[in-house]
Amino acid sequence: MKQNWKSIIAALAVSSVVNLGGVIFFFKPIAEADTISGPLLHPAAGLFVYVVLSVMLFDWIARQIRNAYKAAFIIIVSQSILVNVDFVFRGERGLMTAGASTVLLVATWFSVAYAYSLFAHYKEH
Repeated sequence: MKQNWKSIIAALAVSSVVNLGGVIFFFKPIAEADTISGPLLHPAAGLFVYVVLSVMLFDWIARQIRNAYKAAFIIIVSQSILVNVDFVFRGERGLMTAGASTVLLVATWFSVAYAYSLFAHYKEH
């Protein structure tokens, strides 16, 4: 499969500029001025909201690509890049924790894909 390197390089350049500028001039000043007043929800309720939103995202991806396992893979890779790769490189997470996190992500999302695929009936677009 031939890659479109111009598109990839353009996306890398734009992502770098927007992320760096956004962090320096937008996110960091807000984060430094922000205060945490405590949890907004009880931890169990917060977990429930997280799970509902995550499964809704999974459902949308699975319906778009008509494959629960590919949807699971997309979420696993996305979460791993966001928390395991980024946090390890910034020194906010150890390699053992990142490895354990990845194992848990794989177990969770492939289990979700299996359960979902038992009942999924994809409609033609």
